[in-house]
Amino acid sequence: MNKFIPVDSQEPSAEVINHTASRLMQGAVIVFPTETVYGLGALVDKDMAQGAHELFDIKKRPTGIPVPVLVPHEDALDTYGVEVPAYAHKLAEEFWPGPLTIVVKASELIPREFTNEEDGSVGLRLPDNVVAQQLMLATGRPLYATSANTHGNPPPISVDQLEPAISDAASVVLDGGPTNVRVSSTVVRCLGDEPEVIREGPITRDAIMEAIK
Repeated sequence: MNKFIPVDSQEPSAEVINHTASRLMQGAVIVFPTETVYGLGALVDKDMAQGAHELFDIKKRPTGIPVPVLVPHEDALDTYGVEVPAYAHKLAEEFWPGPLTIVVKASELIPREFTNEEDGSVGLRLPDNVVAQQLMLATGRPLYATSANTHGNPPPISVDQLEPAISDAASVVLDGGPTNVRVSSTVVRCLGDEPEVIREGPITRDAIMEAIK
C-alpha cells in the first residue's frame, strides 16, 4: 500500500485497519485522524518501545513531557492508571469517548520514561473516532498519541496541514479528511482531591466541575 491511505473515519475498511495495525506492531509510527486533530501514534508496548522513542524524535518533544495515551474503554483508567480518584471515573463516564484527556498516576504498564518525570503521571483519553478505536482493537494495545506536529507548531486538522517533517517520517498516513472538533482536547489533572483543568479545550472548566457534583 501507498504511505498515504484514504480512510473513512466512520466506516474504515478492514484492509486499511489491519495493514496499519500490522505496521504498528512492527514498531512503526503512524499519522491518523481523531475527532480533535490529527495524531502521531505508536503502540504502547513495554517490550517494544522503538516506535515510542521514534515518536519523540519526530515530534522534537523535550524529554520529561509525557505523550498522552489513547485507550479503548473506560476500564483502562484502572489498567494504565493507579490510585485513580472516583471523580476521574465520573469524568470518563460523562465525556468519554470524546475530547477529554484525564491525567492520572501511571501504572507499571506505562514505562517510566514515558510518564511525567515530576509526578509519574500520564494522560489517558478514549477518542470519539472509529479509526483510532479500531486500531486499538486490532492491535490489542493502547496508542501513544500526540498531535501530528513538531513541538511548538499548530496541530493539523487535515492531512494537507501536515508538516513535511511529520509526513516524511511516518510509515503510514491515514487520510480521513478534516477532523470534526478541530481543537485539541481538554486536559484535566486528576491527582488531588479535585480536578485541575490544565488546558481548556472543547469541554469547558464549568462543564468539568458540573460533571463531578
